[in-house]
Amino acid sequence: MNTEEKARELMAQQHLTEEQRHEKMVNRAVESEQVHPEAAMDEKARELLAQERHDEATADEKMLHRTKEEIEE
Repeated sequence: MNTEEKARELMAQQHLTEEQRHEKMVNRAVESEQVHPEAAMDEKARELLAQERHDEATADEKMLHRTKEEIEE
């Protein structure tokens, strides 16, 4: 095998390796996107629950304050 043929073979091998790396990166990105939406939904659900609890606590405080004002009058 002469030098040109070796160079072509090495270039083809390098190209194949780069394609395989690129494909792995794409697959990892796709897997990552599939995992993160679930985590994002869980986080959003936690945030909504926390906000709901906060709103309920605020409403309870307001009711308690109004009740105290009515009793004191």
